[in-house]
Amino acid sequence: MADETAGEEPVATPLPRLGWRAQSVLYVLLEDPSREVWPYWVDQRAKPRSDSAPILKRLAQAGWLTTRRETGKPNARVLYRLTAAGEALAREAVQRPVKWPDNVAHHRPGS
Repeated sequence: MADETAGEEPVATPLPRLGWRAQSVLYVLLEDPSREVWPYWVDQRAKPRSDSAPILKRLAQAGWLTTRRETGKPNARVLYRLTAAGEALAREAVQRPVKWPDNVAHHRPGS
């Protein structure tokens, strides 16, 4: 429709539970909120597996992230960036205490 507001960010909704994997992804995004990331870039920084793809998708569905495809092709990589509301929620979320597993606790930022 013509009366849709283009350029407005979606409303971000708080997520009740974010585990240590989601927090580690948020730490990476908060380092530079204006930077666009894609799942495997996050994984190269955080861990060898691709656990961040579903986390980024979940955060985007909740309105924390904007998404765009690098090209218009169906298999193009999706780039994610924090919204203004998402950044505020992310800063709050990383302050919540989370039990980090012993085998990855040394990867937690600030450790």
